[in-house]
Amino acid sequence: MLEIFFCNVGDGDAVLLRERREGAPDYTVLADAGRPYPEPAEGSFRKEAIYYLKALGIERLDRMYLTHLHIDHVGGARRILNEVRTGSLYALYVPPPDAGWIAPSFRSVSKTENGLKCLLNIFREVTETAHGNGCEVRTVRGGTESLTERLSVSVLLPKTAIAERQKHVFDALYRNEPVDADEAYKAAKQRNLSSLMLLFTYAERSVLITGDRYAADWEDEPVGPVDVLKLPHHGDPKSMTEGLLKKIAPRYAVISCQSDPRGGKDRPNAEVVALLQWNVPHVLCTENRPLPTLPASTHNWIRIVIGDDGAITCETE
Repeated sequence: MLEIFFCNVGDGDAVLLRERREGAPDYTVLADAGRPYPEPAEGSFRKEAIYYLKALGIERLDRMYLTHLHIDHVGGARRILNEVRTGSLYALYVPPPDAGWIAPSFRSVSKTENGLKCLLNIFREVTETAHGNGCEVRTVRGGTESLTERLSVSVLLPKTAIAERQKHVFDALYRNEPVDADEAYKAAKQRNLSSLMLLFTYAERSVLITGDRYAADWEDEPVGPVDVLKLPHHGDPKSMTEGLLKKIAPRYAVISCQSDPRGGKDRPNAEVVALLQWNVPHVLCTENRPLPTLPASTHNWIRIVIGDDGAITCETE
C-alpha cells in the first residue's frame, strides 16, 4: 500500500509518501521540507518536518524533491539531511560546483533582492550538507520514471524561459558576477512559477503535488483527472480556477496552510475553498481558521492510503 502524509508544517509544504512492501524495505519519498522553524501557536499542532519523520520511524529517505526555492519548501531540508539517511536530492536547479557565498546588498532594503540572496545561501548549505552525508544531488528531468514495481513518478517541468532565466541569474549570483537588476527581480518573483509538479501513480491511482505553481500557469498542461491533489500556494486566490479544477477532477483536495496566515495573506481563500467543496468530494486542510463553509481545524497530518487494489481511505490525526 501507499501512504501519503500531508504534514502540518504551518505555512509550508512537506509531503511524505511511503510504500509499504511485504518482504522488502519501505520506499520513501519526501516532497518539500517545510520551514526551518514553524512558529508555534496556541492551539496548533504545527512543527518541523523532521519531527514527523521521526514520529513515523523514518530512518531513510530514498528520495527528497524540493519543488522550488522558497523558505517554506526548502528551509527544513538541511536538518533532515543531517538526521535521516537520504539517497538522492532532486531539484530543478542545483548550484554550480564553484558556487560561493552571496553577500546581501549592504545598502538595499529590498525584500525581494535580499530575500533571494539569503535563500540561495541557505540552498547552497542544503546541497553541501547533502553531499557531505553521501546523498546524491541531481537536477531533475521531466518525464516518467518507475520508482518501484508499483510506484512511479512523472515530473512536470515549468516553462523553459522561466527555468533558463532562473539558472542564468542564480549561477551569476553564486559566482559574484554582475546581474541585471530587472532580470534578478523577475527570477526572484517567478520562483512559484518555476515549481516542479510531481505526479505519483500507484495501483492506477494518482497523487499530484503542485508546489506553488499558480493555477493559471498550468491550465493548459496535459494533466488529466487525478485522485489526490495537493493544492498549490496554500489555497490562496491564485491557487485554483474552475476550469482547471473540472479538468483534473480530484476526489481529495488537500490544502497546506496555517490558522493564522502569515502577513495577513488570504490562505486558504474562502472562495477557493467554496469552489473546491462544490466540485471535490473531500476537501481538507492541515490547519485553517474558520471560514464560511469550513470549520477551524488543526491536525498533525492528513493521511491518505491507497491500497494495492486501488481503494482510497483518508484519516486525520
